[in-house]
Amino acid sequence: MTARSSYPKGVAKREEILGVTLEIFGREGERNTTLRMVAKESRISLTGLMHYFESKDHLLTEVLRANDRAAEVRFRDPDGVHDPGEFLARALTVNAANAARVRLYVTLAAASTDPAHPAHTYFRERFALLRATIAEHLESEQRAGRASSGLDPHFTASALIAATDGIQLQWLSEPDIDMAEQVRRVWRKLTAAPGPSAADASRT
Repeated sequence: MTARSSYPKGVAKREEILGVTLEIFGREGERNTTLRMVAKESRISLTGLMHYFESKDHLLTEVLRANDRAAEVRFRDPDGVHDPGEFLARALTVNAANAARVRLYVTLAAASTDPAHPAHTYFRERFALLRATIAEHLESEQRAGRASSGLDPHFTASALIAATDGIQLQWLSEPDIDMAEQVRRVWRKLTAAPGPSAADASRT
């Protein structure tokens, strides 16, 4: 009974720690965010904190995973937005209201190029899932006749992800950029029906 009753408290505490970590990261930056500081503001001992997260890098990576879980719930919601381009555009609108989330994402994206970093696996799995989800959507649209048969679903998926991540990096330097609108425009361009080629035009 004790273990069962304490489980929800442990989950709630873990979520609290993740929220506190993002707040500290936004205020102090990556270099000055420490486990000791997170423990203090989460009202838990350092030993207790490390029971949940073995290192700062693991903790920061789990903040991103938590954000993704929340986004996936919204995407899977029967009443939610299921068009990948629009979904990512709206996600960037949410991110624009919390620059710390964008800074954390970009910071860990760079760190994840080291295979030993905890974020390496996170980004590899995230990109694979996003590519598959977007490609599946496009293939479904093609079968239904709502998307051009000439589209390459897998290339389009990779290009949309590249645009989404790239615009976030630019936004950190130029916060006046409308990230959501940029992604919507890229999505429309990527999924637009191809026009006649020069060769086709010459034959008409």
